[in-house]
Amino acid sequence: MDKDQQNDKGSVSSISGEGYLKIAETIKPILESVKSSDSPKFVFITGGIGAGKTTIRRQEFSKDYINFDFAEISKAIEKAFDQKPPRLIDYSFWACDMILGDSITNHKNIVVELIGDNVDQITILATKMKELGYDVNINGIVCDVAEAYKRHMKATTEDKDYMSSYFSFELTLMSLYTHLGLGKVPMNDLNP
Repeated sequence: MDKDQQNDKGSVSSISGEGYLKIAETIKPILESVKSSDSPKFVFITGGIGAGKTTIRRQEFSKDYINFDFAEISKAIEKAFDQKPPRLIDYSFWACDMILGDSITNHKNIVVELIGDNVDQITILATKMKELGYDVNINGIVCDVAEAYKRHMKATTEDKDYMSSYFSFELTLMSLYTHLGLGKVPMNDLNP
């Protein structure tokens, strides 16, 4: 039986063996598509909404990198279960943890995209990844605001699965911070 429980130390999520195996089967192609590296890389792609982070990530890092994006992983889990499971967010966190566990243990290149407006978020994560033997790179994408708005509006109308990193980057960060034991993700004053 899948369930969540609250206690004084946080929440505990459990999943059935069948659910776990279905998630493992879903992420298997993601993990098998990237080989281990002697000098693994961890790449941040940062920039505002509509700047082109996803486009760059998909064009420049689709091969030889685990594209770690909570929204995309969640969509894969939703499709695997042929509907939106009642615990989609829990299943997505399970999948993210499994992907990170395999990727870090096997020294696979990883790329993430974030807004990048909080130096502490990136610094803490970059420091930890360097400690784990990763070469860390930060790629900032800059775009004219009017052009970014136009791109964003086009994506929202043409791609039914589009989710702006504005809505998913915190979940991506939360998955990384949780897996790496980094504590609570530092948030901006405007985003408590």
